[in-house]
Amino acid sequence: MHFAIHLSFVLAVLFCLTGNGKAGMIDQDRNRLQQLQLQSRRTGDVNSQVRIAYEVIEIFDKYKGRSASDVAKEAQLNTQVNDFKSKTVIVDGVPAQGGVWAILGMVRSASDAVPDNVKQDAQNLLKSSSKALVETLTNYLFNTVLAKFGLGK
Repeated sequence: MHFAIHLSFVLAVLFCLTGNGKAGMIDQDRNRLQQLQLQSRRTGDVNSQVRIAYEVIEIFDKYKGRSASDVAKEAQLNTQVNDFKSKTVIVDGVPAQGGVWAILGMVRSASDAVPDNVKQDAQNLLKSSSKALVETLTNYLFNTVLAKFGLGK
């Protein structure tokens, strides 16, 4: 009799631990998404914006294909994510920017021939597309996937 009681307590504790572990991870991801969305709205730095976008994409990849997801919307978002990834190159967690030779000034790169206003327009385009992607992905995750788990905004 005592063995059965002890076993039931152990099983109950194990059940609670496994259930909270999964919910805890989802809750952490929800909190991180809220932080990233806020940072994305506030930042003016292109490199930070791209880093934020890639972190949101990582969370999106983690939850896509779940039973709560909308297949058509998810396919559209996958296309946007793939398009964004193909147009931005990340090296060691930051956008590629030329390398050591450009920094030392030993070799003039082709980017030096590009007018500053064109460079600025390209940075603004990258920043705005990153912000739009972050907003779209976070809204989708909050309203569709995480809401099904009872953890939406």
